[in-house]
Amino acid sequence: MIFVTVGNDFRSFDRLLKKMDEIAPFIPSEILIQTGYSRYVPQNTKHVDFISMDIAIEYIRKSELVVSHAGIGTIILCKEYRIPILILPRRKAMEEHMNDHQLEIAQVLEKKESEDIHVLYEENQLKENILRILKEGASDPSQKVAGKTNLIKTIRDFIKTTRS
Repeated sequence: MIFVTVGNDFRSFDRLLKKMDEIAPFIPSEILIQTGYSRYVPQNTKHVDFISMDIAIEYIRKSELVVSHAGIGTIILCKEYRIPILILPRRKAMEEHMNDHQLEIAQVLEKKESEDIHVLYEENQLKENILRILKEGASDPSQKVAGKTNLIKTIRDFIKTTRS
């Protein structure tokens, strides 16, 4: 299963939902989308608007891939449960968020070149990247534990840098 989550921000993330719905027939896995406050209603995938944290964790743990906004909570959960994540950050210019902190998070994570964190900036790259990640499969579990520690350090360093 591929779990797609847009988080709980009150702004819609229709850009991600429309593209995932469009490419769903070409993806060899079941797709479940958490739509949040988005206005777009998927036609080709299962979807829910909001779910509890316990259910979100259950979906993440069962997933072979998570496609997400650049929400730190989702990123950390994917690292913890060793699930690959494909991030498409929300953007201020598209009225998807109040600022570009998700874009900044994605850029920092992209520089770290983590094996299980994949970053995209344009939704038209979703299909080819999802298919590539599914084909590659999960990475070596022994490397993922170290990756989680490095991710947490990266996030801490990022927060410290933005405060100064």
